[in-house]
Amino acid sequence: MTAPVLLLVMPLAATGQATIAAHRLRQRLAREHPHVETAISFAGSQTAPATPPEPKPDWSEVVLVPVDLTHLKEPPESVRALAELLSASHPDLAVRISRPLGPAPALLGVIDDRMRMATHRAHTQEIDALVLSSPDAGDRRGSTMLSRMSRMWSQHHHIPVRQASGSSGALHVAEVVHSLRREGRRHVAVGSLWVSISPESHEHDLAALEAGAEVVSAPIGDDVLLAQWAFERYCSAAMGSVAEDPGGD
Repeated sequence: MTAPVLLLVMPLAATGQATIAAHRLRQRLAREHPHVETAISFAGSQTAPATPPEPKPDWSEVVLVPVDLTHLKEPPESVRALAELLSASHPDLAVRISRPLGPAPALLGVIDDRMRMATHRAHTQEIDALVLSSPDAGDRRGSTMLSRMSRMWSQHHHIPVRQASGSSGALHVAEVVHSLRREGRRHVAVGSLWVSISPESHEHDLAALEAGAEVVSAPIGDDVLLAQWAFERYCSAAMGSVAEDPGGD
């Protein structure tokens, strides 16, 4: 029996940098697991449509793996819509959705690496507050994990850490940076939980810098952790089981 196709579903739209990151992540998976066919797609955004793949004639089943770092249990609505689109346009294709990759404490090490590179390029000598910023607040379990990660990051660096997102409101990254500066924090750095560079991430970064942040780290990108978790999610969905949370207790 042929294994289902592993379809990486990247967040937002298929822009240049995001497409490069998606292909690199797929290539990691293909090198590590050559027996599993892999492909990429994009969930789309409010301003850009989703980009489902064109199934090959020999595809009988696909597992959509949401490369989403804020949702831990429930797939984003955009991924559900993509699955429905695939099912409607290809009735003979069995479509499953795995759990999202989700946030996990292990990502803090990746963010720290990106942050060191950002502060080195900016010649930043001191950081007195951090912001853990994500595209959105995620689902209930994802939001709880993001709060836990913020506390862990604060304990590790012994400085205040606040949560922020690209969404509007009090948790918007610009509002959070402004709040820290009003508290007297003059050297604020923003750690990005965005998966890849996109127009939305550019807007997020610019808002943080205009609000007074000294640096914003690069997105997570095609890190080996994402490839590892994507395959675990795929296996769990393909077998109809539930995987344990990455980096959990």
